[in-house]
Amino acid sequence: MLACSPPAKGPEIVERLRGGPKLDVVLVVIDTLRADATTPYTPGLDTTPEIARWAEQGVVFEDARAQSSWTKISMASLLTSLWPRSHAIRDATDGLASDAVTLAESFSDAGYATAAVQTNGWLDQSFGFQQGFDRYVFPRGARRMGTHKPALWPSAERVVDEARRAISTADPDQPLFLYLHFMDVHEFAAPPPYRRFGTDTKGAYLAALNWCDEALGEVRHALDRAGRLDRSLLVLASDHGETFGEHDVHGHARNVLTPVLHVPIVIRFPFRTEPIRVPDTVRNLDLAPTLLDLAGIAVPPSFEGVSLAPLIEGTAAGAPGPAFAALGFPLFPDASVQASISDRSWTYARNAREGETWGGAYPERGIDPGAELLFDRAVDPGERVNLAGREPGEATRLREVLDAHLAGPDAGVAARGVRIDPGIAERLRAMGYLQ
Repeated sequence: MLACSPPAKGPEIVERLRGGPKLDVVLVVIDTLRADATTPYTPGLDTTPEIARWAEQGVVFEDARAQSSWTKISMASLLTSLWPRSHAIRDATDGLASDAVTLAESFSDAGYATAAVQTNGWLDQSFGFQQGFDRYVFPRGARRMGTHKPALWPSAERVVDEARRAISTADPDQPLFLYLHFMDVHEFAAPPPYRRFGTDTKGAYLAALNWCDEALGEVRHALDRAGRLDRSLLVLASDHGETFGEHDVHGHARNVLTPVLHVPIVIRFPFRTEPIRVPDTVRNLDLAPTLLDLAGIAVPPSFEGVSLAPLIEGTAAGAPGPAFAALGFPLFPDASVQASISDRSWTYARNAREGETWGGAYPERGIDPGAELLFDRAVDPGERVNLAGREPGEATRLREVLDAHLAGPDAGVAARGVRIDPGIAERLRAMGYLQ
């Protein structure tokens, strides 16, 4: 009878989520994932059939933007719903102080069991990201996949093993918040059967994504076997993207422009729905208030993001607002100390000037102090033509909005001088992050 019910639409979806049994929420972050590498964002690209299945029973936010291109800054924003200028994390030895209010703490306070399986060294519990989790697991072991980059972090299969354990041992009568963080795409690492997208760097990247996508299917099956799938909200996100030569750089944590900020946000609902695609610009820091709102939990007043439920309902007048992003202390010699704003179709970015700081950044270490970039993404989605000198009015408007934002208050939740675990530091050093 249920299978014959018509698929739910807009307002009905949100009403059913809030009014039904308490939701389980599974937040999956695939590190370093560009939106356009996935099937829902590039139809015909068969990299992520599982994520495509989620999209068919959920919502795709077509223009989601991360708040940084470095994991620590970006995930601090995603998990606390604070802008980078507010949480003020900018350096390798910064972390979240104990008075930060996190998404996991909000779920825990609402009676949820909370568990995390994460594999990124920048999110080690010494940096404070474990706050609110009953279990915060960093799986042991990393496997060499025979790619051009040796795997330094636990692989997707280890994340799935721990996810199965968390799901199978969870109290069936208690709602669950589960956060899973995959590093395989960051490492371009996948077993041989998945390497069917070419032998170059991009092919290795897509192979790793294809492997992670299959792992997401295993997580969905585990939820189904445990009888939890029909009450689970499945959420795909990423901390940042990756560049393959755009803006003359490769990798990430060098700037805060579209190739490293355009990330996927896909939410699969626990019942049949008509697929929804939202074209409005949204921000990663909107995820935390959205998940709490859909679960019927009050959003903490400290959160600076907004719930995207109105966009799911189709009743919102417009996007939540501009998307800001920032990089602080440069981790690489070719990195800019940069902040950016995306407003409708425009992207504007500015490097810190000599003697200027935001969030305590050190501009003397960045490249091209004071440089400005302006792109009209409506006609130049690849951001190839810098219009900062040709569109002075637009550049001035966005510069003023960005500068006003950067002048906002520090929330006082950054911990300074955190001692990095030696084993984690060794791996980060092998990746070039630490000197």
